[in-house]
Amino acid sequence: MPGWLGVSSMDTSKRLPPDRERCFPQLFASGYSVTSDEDFLYNCIAWAAGSEKTQEWWDPFAIGRGYYWPAQLPRSADIQTFIKLYEIAGGYSPSDTGALEPGFEKVALYADRRGEVTHAARQTEEGSWTSKLGEWEDIEHKTLEGLCGDDPAYGTVAQILKRPRKAL
Repeated sequence: MPGWLGVSSMDTSKRLPPDRERCFPQLFASGYSVTSDEDFLYNCIAWAAGSEKTQEWWDPFAIGRGYYWPAQLPRSADIQTFIKLYEIAGGYSPSDTGALEPGFEKVALYADRRGEVTHAARQTEEGSWTSKLGEWEDIEHKTLEGLCGDDPAYGTVAQILKRPRKAL
């Protein structure tokens, strides 16, 4: 697939800087491509909810202008709180699989060993995944496992969510 990075492609113009790539030891081998410049205005949680949500930083612990968190949710990073967040904000419900399902949009929630959410990725219509790496770049990655690993990577995939795909 053109534009993908990994073992078969060496288009270094689409790679993260080396210090950032080292944070995700499995990312290069699994295949990825940078899709945007870094941007501190939004985070992965907002990005995974949909590209139209990129005007706020979604964070249970931040309060103030430019931050979003529903008043009815606890200020907690536990997985159940984030499942509820995506249910409220986008109509998502739990799914048993991250496999591509025509007609559905999916979000993967990553968590650390304590069960606290560390990252969210959204599945594209083609079946790859798109992620916002904190304040860093957006990337498209072939697998969810590319971002797995111990800190500073995002832990493991703890839950897949899905909703019917919105018509364009």
